[in-house]
Amino acid sequence: MTDSQLKEFDPVAERVRQQLRTFPLKFRELGEGGKLSQILTAGETQTLQGPYVGQQPEVFTEQYLIEPVLAGLGYRNPASVEYDGTGPHFVRRPTTFRSVESKRPDYLLKQVDPALVCILESKAANREQKATRAATNDIREYIEVNAFCKYLRQMEHEYMVAIGTDGLRWTLWRSNLHTDTEEEVCRVDLTAELRAIAKRLDVIEGQTDRTADDIRKGIEEFVNHFAADRLPSVVK
Repeated sequence: MTDSQLKEFDPVAERVRQQLRTFPLKFRELGEGGKLSQILTAGETQTLQGPYVGQQPEVFTEQYLIEPVLAGLGYRNPASVEYDGTGPHFVRRPTTFRSVESKRPDYLLKQVDPALVCILESKAANREQKATRAATNDIREYIEVNAFCKYLRQMEHEYMVAIGTDGLRWTLWRSNLHTDTEEEVCRVDLTAELRAIAKRLDVIEGQTDRTADDIRKGIEEFVNHFAADRLPSVVK
């Protein structure tokens, strides 16, 4: 692709598309394309299981899907060479809220905007199904804890941004800490994009007529809501 062609695309959507490749490529390395195909099948309720990936399913999902996507969205891994100590980045298992909340979110997204505190709850792939929504249920607990919200107000935050995801489905919540109002901003499902990428990489069986451009366009809504440089304008 030439520079002039690339300029026609949303560069963040392209970064996320590239990062999404990490997940199916890991399944190819493990020789578990069939298991990936099952997880990405519409209506499938089977979740990712440890014996197939050699580690805890939630950790595997974080390492090979959620964190690469966060990097594509502009939240740097502080352990990466790209991190220079400034700008949006993620912190795993933060201890920031230990004094006011017995549990802690899986991630804190830092230096996004001074008015926002951004937390993320993660689950193993395919745990955030329509009927289950395990990550979202955990997120609601933070939103509804008065002591937690009061603490955030005292820290001069205006909004709490809460994200629940299993890497495939991403739900964004906004809570206005001053008015005690909350709402679900959006819910985006990347399963179809991941399935198309996996087929294009020959990790799972079948053909797809979706081009790289089609996949980028399918990611645009997700990027417009969750990207580090766009999230503040979505929430405020």
